Amino acid sequence: MDDEHESEYLTSYLLAELSPDASIRSAAAQATKLVECSLRADIYKQVLAVYNNPEEMHNLCAEDKLVVERMMRGYHSSGISLPKTKQEQLSSIDKRLTELIAAFSNNVNSDHTTLFLTKTELAGVPSDFFDGKHVVKTSGSTKYVVPITRHQTAIVLRFATLESTRRAVHIASSTRCPKNIPLLQEAVKLRLQRANLLGFSSHAHFTLEDLMAKRPETVQNMLEDLQEQLTPQAKRELAQLRYLKHADAEAAGVPFTGLYDWDLDFYMRVAVEHKHRVKSTEVKQYFAYPHVIGRIFTAFEDLLGLRIAKVDRPSVWHPSVDLYEIWDAKSAEFLGHCYVDLFQRAGKFTGAATFQLRSGFDRADGTREYPAVALVTNFALLPPLPNKPVLLGHASVKTLLHELGHVFHNILSQCKWTMFHGTRVPRDAVELPSQTLESLAWNPNFLRRIAMHYQTGEPIPDELVMGLGAARDEFAGVSLLHKVFRAAYDIAIYSSSDGNLDVGKLYTEMERSIELANTDNVNTHGLSTVRHFMRGYDSRYYAYLWGQALTADMLATRFAGTNIDSPQVWAEYRNIILKPGGSRDIMAQLVEFLG
Repeated sequence: MDDEHESEYLTSYLLAELSPDASIRSAAAQATKLVECSLRADIYKQVLAVYNNPEEMHNLCAEDKLVVERMMRGYHSSGISLPKTKQEQLSSIDKRLTELIAAFSNNVNSDHTTLFLTKTELAGVPSDFFDGKHVVKTSGSTKYVVPITRHQTAIVLRFATLESTRRAVHIASSTRCPKNIPLLQEAVKLRLQRANLLGFSSHAHFTLEDLMAKRPETVQNMLEDLQEQLTPQAKRELAQLRYLKHADAEAAGVPFTGLYDWDLDFYMRVAVEHKHRVKSTEVKQYFAYPHVIGRIFTAFEDLLGLRIAKVDRPSVWHPSVDLYEIWDAKSAEFLGHCYVDLFQRAGKFTGAATFQLRSGFDRADGTREYPAVALVTNFALLPPLPNKPVLLGHASVKTLLHELGHVFHNILSQCKWTMFHGTRVPRDAVELPSQTLESLAWNPNFLRRIAMHYQTGEPIPDELVMGLGAARDEFAGVSLLHKVFRAAYDIAIYSSSDGNLDVGKLYTEMERSIELANTDNVNTHGLSTVRHFMRGYDSRYYAYLWGQALTADMLATRFAGTNIDSPQVWAEYRNIILKPGGSRDIMAQLVEFLG
């Protein structure tokens, strides 16, 4: 797809995921299926001629030379050198994969799994959880309509005191979209067939060839080492949670039946609040939207040398969406647009992500096309009202900062070609900027910049700041083992040379053996709502753990202590890590930045 027409596809993809109009979502989804990146043999011959001409390659600038090399790899990955019959097979597979990906995503977005729960059943849940909830009356009882989305589920699992409620919500959440299981099963088979046609033994061997890890065996070894190191710690943490639940059962005079998956978030919160005196309901009062995003943008204006301005009456796909212009503070150069779409609505993409609408690139006439992105989350059922802001939990602030890492990577990247724009870096390096900004959610200085009580205007107290920092690594074993499990499952299904493995059965087996899951023998299938396995992170889910290691090195080396507030360090980060996008070798960038 050429630079000039890429935005048409990206806009269609965004509308398919975010438009409030079902007919527009459907039409946009169909439009994305119509886009075919056919093998242009005429263009290939021209690229090949340049590639095979040492003098011409030598005279190209570094980015032009890299684009020729990437185009050659792209052509070969698309089967340009294969016989016509095999090219047709690849084309057929690619078309079917596009259909499967769209269907999987649509099934998640259009899922309406709902529970009807009374206020008694929702005891312990914060009062603002009920804002915007529909109410029904059945058998003389008033019940709240609770949509089983990721955000709503997380709140109930963290706060509901009744185990029966947590159990019902967890099972409802973990058994959604069963028709996605055969879609993933088919995608795994097709990707193996595609890899075999190109001469690779598995999809993972194909996708990892140009990444830092290079081979699935490298990833598997890393994950096995992490599992071995983390399992003893996770077992100790689970024993601590089991003790807390056992004590609750004793105090209530009821039998203790065991610690289950639906208990983990609840008792982890209880343990953290008791040990560090940090109550989630108190913390969120210092993160009121929209005020908090204004303060976050102000902080990054200072750190990254930007000017961020909200656009009045923008043309957007929903009234709750805001639009911001981003400028360079020193040069007054326009850099790009950022849409912000944070609240739940029917049919909307259900997770948190940064959508690219337009890449930045140099036009043929010498002018610049500027990037546009959309920061998307699902924080609450209702957007803020004039006298009633939305209070974001600390976890939501962490998510917001994570996605802003992707936003700034896209906006501050300045490449000649869309192929290298922003987050188009090796997949196992794509989470580096997002995890860098995510880490600020625990930094005392940054928290003092952005956290202010929504009623009194008082800054967040030092004891809460210190408590949040101290609580950061609590239950890290359980948390990291969850990521290890997902990464291990992902690499397992895509490194297999046997496309007939049962994706559902394997998920359950690995969840129990690696993550130490206990669902009381209830058959759940969490894989059916994890888009990463289907698109973008297929065989590359390990990127989260890989990026975490790179980020830890960068934070310890360049952002330690007062450097976190240094505009000079952030300027180097902007110029060395963000600005090149994928036009440089990521390890060379890291070596230069780390010094």
